Amino acid sequence: MSEKKEQALNEIQATFSEMANLVLHQLTLLEKLMATKEDDVFDSLASEMEKTESRIDNLEVVIGEQFTSTIVLYQPVASDVRRLVAIYRMSINLERIGDRIHNLVWIIHDIRKSPEYVSVSSLINNMLTSGTIMVEKSLLSFSNSDPDYAIWTIKNDSVVDEMNHKLLLGHLRKENIDERTMSMVQSYIELKEIITNIERIADHATNIAEASIYSLQGTDIRHTGIGKDDSEIRQ
Repeated sequence: MSEKKEQALNEIQATFSEMANLVLHQLTLLEKLMATKEDDVFDSLASEMEKTESRIDNLEVVIGEQFTSTIVLYQPVASDVRRLVAIYRMSINLERIGDRIHNLVWIIHDIRKSPEYVSVSSLINNMLTSGTIMVEKSLLSFSNSDPDYAIWTIKNDSVVDEMNHKLLLGHLRKENIDERTMSMVQSYIELKEIITNIERIADHATNIAEASIYSLQGTDIRHTGIGKDDSEIRQ
């Protein structure tokens, strides 16, 4: 029984690792897609990302099934249960990051050649880079059993949100765009929608970081936060 339990635990870990790597790869492809000016390159990347998104969706379902069967069949000890619950929670957030990436591909497809988008594209790229780093660090926290990465991710979530809004709004004002044009830009070319999707990627990274801390420490901080003193989490 113990060997089968270990095999089941290893299998769900392997499925999760595949899913995490695919989401990170999607973020890398998204950066390339946002940078290219060539239609054929854009279309090729979008096609690849569409297929990968389907695989990510499938892996979330697989993890859910593995989670349930492992709990029911093998009644793992508390530390293993925490790890399984954390993997399950993280898989849900990884799938939602995949959905946000998918949204961004098609929003950018429609507006990427407009002068308004081009004028802020470097800022949008910076926003995405910030979100990507948060995802990377949250996953490193789990894979390396290092709560410091999780703490960094959680503390930077609000900072990234504030930075994103200030950067974009400041750039639009600097360009002397009048209020009517600013409103048109934000609604018509969906810049606000782009920002929202990137911010949600950062939010899901925070959720992954919280799940990592739960796995490592047995502390559920989803509704309490880490507070000003995070020394207890680091122990």
